Amino acid sequence: MSESLMRLLAELPAAELEPERAERIRKSCRARIVRPAPHAFSSRVTCAQVWQALVAALGAAYLIGAIIEAVRVYRLS
Repeated sequence: MSESLMRLLAELPAAELEPERAERIRKSCRARIVRPAPHAFSSRVTCAQVWQALVAALGAAYLIGAIIEAVRVYRLS
C-alpha cells in the first residue's frame, strides 16, 4: 500500500459499538450457539448416502467392465 493510504488509515478513529447493540448481538449469538441446527445433520446424512451410492455404482461398473474384459480375453485364446 502507498504511504498516503497508510497515513489515512492510521488517522481513522477506532470503531466503537453502542452498548445496547453489543448486548443484542451477544444475546443473538449465544442463542444461535445453544440452538442446534435442525437441518445440518440431515444434510450430512443425505450427502453421505449419495456418496455411498455413487461409490457403489462406480464399483459395480468397474467390476462389470473387468468381467467383460476377462471374458473377451479368455474367449480369444
